[in-house]
Amino acid sequence: MNQVIAEAVAVFREFPKESDVEILSRLVEMGCERVMAARLVEFIPMAYCRVLLADSGVTFSDSFRRKLSDGSLSANRLLEEEPLWAEVLSFAKEERRAGVSGEALLVVAARSAEFDAVNQLANRGSRLEHLVMTPIIFQWPDDGPASEISPKGV
Repeated sequence: MNQVIAEAVAVFREFPKESDVEILSRLVEMGCERVMAARLVEFIPMAYCRVLLADSGVTFSDSFRRKLSDGSLSANRLLEEEPLWAEVLSFAKEERRAGVSGEALLVVAARSAEFDAVNQLANRGSRLEHLVMTPIIFQWPDDGPASEISPKGV
């Protein structure tokens, strides 16, 4: 699994300006199963954000909600119940321990909605140690984004 995660992280770094759907399409083109690719697109930036801000004092939620196909929201679910989450988080932590540059970590982390929220609040004068993040809401249903998205993203 680490190889799949490493390839996905490399795509994030190589194409930092592409949308989530474009990254998803690239992962699918590389042979990643569509639902797994969708989870990687959701989890990787979030994990890198949390690793990068681990010593900042920000408190992150251990749960999430997911937008359902009908537009409603799922009940809160624990990240730890998602097997891929633990693997992605472990991979991000290992990159940091291995001395991957802060810039390389930031390129991935900056894609996270949590990173954006923390950054905006910090820019408005909030102290990081006072920030408590609410559960993230993933925009794609469990089975990934709408199936009409082709492997090339068009």
